[in-house]
Amino acid sequence: MNKLINIILSGLLWRKYKFFILSLIILIAFIFVVGQVHQDYLRYNELQETPTSIGLSFAVKWLIWASSITLFLVANHYFNRYKRQQKELASEQSNSALSKLLKWKSRFGNSAESSLRYSNKESSTSEQKGRETAKIPEADDHDAVDPFAAIRKKDKLRSYADVVIEQKPTK
Repeated sequence: MNKLINIILSGLLWRKYKFFILSLIILIAFIFVVGQVHQDYLRYNELQETPTSIGLSFAVKWLIWASSITLFLVANHYFNRYKRQQKELASEQSNSALSKLLKWKSRFGNSAESSLRYSNKESSTSEQKGRETAKIPEADDHDAVDPFAAIRKKDKLRSYADVVIEQKPTK
């Protein structure tokens, strides 16, 4: 049972951190290879009668290491930002109707609520009647932006199941 849990957790971690793990392995391998090449250069330089550029070789090695670590960090940063944008885009697409409704409510919510309050009250003063008549054209503007206006105007509402049942051939 423990092996199964380990395999499942490993799979979940791999799926989530695959880019990070692969880029880290590549970084470690690259640093190792640069270190080995530098060691070979130092051995070669020892065999020469006059050793040259030993300090420069260390500076180049450290510069290559620093640039590879910087590249690793930048690549992971941009990959994580890309994945975050993809996740946000997917969540926005899945809730597009909800987002449209929330945008409509945030734009027109306060004025629509106030117009409903005015139309539900029985007003006796001329000031309240003036407000009600001022709100009626504004309510028509909401229908032009309201994503559910076409549904409200239908005589009969049918669900997807109703359409499937009508299309199904009878035996």
